[in-house]
Amino acid sequence: MEAGLIRRFKIVLVIIAFIFSILVLRVLKLTFFQKDLILTSPDEPAYRERGLILDRNGERLALSLETYSVYARPKEIENRGEASRLIGGALETDPQKIYSLITRRKSFVWLQRQVDVRYVKNLEGLDIKGVYLEKEYKRLYPHGKLLCHVLGFSGVDNRGLEGIEYEFNDFLLPKKTGLKNAAGSAQERGYTVVLTADRFIQEVVEEELERAWKQTGARHISAVIMESSTGEILALANKPDYDLNTFGRYPEDFIRNRVITDSYEPGSTFKIFVAAALLDRGLVAETDTFVCRGSVTVADVTIRDTGVHGTVSYRQVLERSCNVGMIESVRRIDKAALFENLRSFGFGSPTGIDLPGEAKGILRPPSEWSGLSKYAMAIGQEVSATPLQLVTAACAIANNGLMMQPRIVRRIERPDGSVAKEYPPLKVRNAIGEKTSARLLRILTGVLSEKGTGYRARVDGYTIGGKTGTAQIADTKKGGYLENQFFASFVGFVPVPKPRIVILVTLDRPTGEVYGGSTAAPIFKNIVERVAPYLNILSSYSEIYILEHDR
Repeated sequence: MEAGLIRRFKIVLVIIAFIFSILVLRVLKLTFFQKDLILTSPDEPAYRERGLILDRNGERLALSLETYSVYARPKEIENRGEASRLIGGALETDPQKIYSLITRRKSFVWLQRQVDVRYVKNLEGLDIKGVYLEKEYKRLYPHGKLLCHVLGFSGVDNRGLEGIEYEFNDFLLPKKTGLKNAAGSAQERGYTVVLTADRFIQEVVEEELERAWKQTGARHISAVIMESSTGEILALANKPDYDLNTFGRYPEDFIRNRVITDSYEPGSTFKIFVAAALLDRGLVAETDTFVCRGSVTVADVTIRDTGVHGTVSYRQVLERSCNVGMIESVRRIDKAALFENLRSFGFGSPTGIDLPGEAKGILRPPSEWSGLSKYAMAIGQEVSATPLQLVTAACAIANNGLMMQPRIVRRIERPDGSVAKEYPPLKVRNAIGEKTSARLLRILTGVLSEKGTGYRARVDGYTIGGKTGTAQIADTKKGGYLENQFFASFVGFVPVPKPRIVILVTLDRPTGEVYGGSTAAPIFKNIVERVAPYLNILSSYSEIYILEHDR
């Protein structure tokens, strides 16, 4: 009797183990082999409308439109050959592709996601058992390429994949709630994200970069405009770029936001931060003189200049971007002090911008410096920074030495328009003193003089400070630098003595003219001529008239 009970018990255990094995195999199959087909259950309609993304003036940059997706339950379809022919005709797609989908052993399959509205009526007229339409939302970017590297995009599953769409997905994609719409389904639009960017200014920047990209043959061109007192980004653009509505057609190189993801040796634009350290510590005065014979030897390495500048004041060292003068000047500061000042400008650390993928650049601690490092950094080598880091640091100089965290988002709004979260200006630290800031800005206006390297950035009627940069590009495979490969840049302050905006333009490996003064500076000039009047930035002549009139 006991033997019989034991035998029956074993049989039951075998049956249970068999059923359990089938369930495990089924779960594994669903997990690893049907991911591409089962994205969400058609029994739960995707009535989750992503929130809007607006520019600072309320212009719609991203919104959602109602659309439909087609799915099938293969077991319910009777004549699959005929169904494939009809569905293929309605969707204007290959019937054989449809047939291969509806003959699979699946509980359901997607036939096409987010179909064009003109196909919906065709499908509704077929009335094929086992084929269904599901209402969903499709993301639309009405301005195409505009602000593409900031906005990013969302996929067919309604989740953000890049940019703001990714970083603020939890706000943009509404949570499932008990609220019901007229159709009886849960529905609530996501929150609205209001950016700091200005659509008009962004259009100007993108137009100027597009023109320059074609003219210079550069691999990549980037530009950022930041409001110095608040850290608000008014425009951020890269070329090449891509259409947000068809992002899947573009290579990763076009989608990459190089303003925040790529760091470079900045070259001579970095000289302003080294100069700021020396001026702030009282180690150099703008009238101090240095002798440039065209080259200087440091730690058994000869560093050449762009020419023989002769005896030059420190002001002229910056105006003419004299390498020898900069190298001689940093003999007056020790490694630890220089490192401390450069860290205070944010180099070597991410800025904290609300965008994904930000690089932190490279600023090694003094313990890792060689005998050459301090002098190489004086001319923008042995250190790397992203364009965003450079323009953020430059804004500290424009803002009386006070560094602000860069911002791309102003606030988050609920669907009813009420404010859910504010992103006010955030003070980071004092990088330099107020007097040093004023002195350095005054010096940098000379860069745009007739003898300065940035004279092509001059804009009639405006007093502007700036700095050019032309850096060799490091060879990451063999070491050293690539031959005849340069990274050109120009950073400018508009207007001086109280800059409201700072603009950085960078070009990766331009052809023909390669210097920052001849490539980046003209782009800066064209942008300022169009943007300054729009921002009501008065010309210097107007300011002088107002001051005299008020006496």
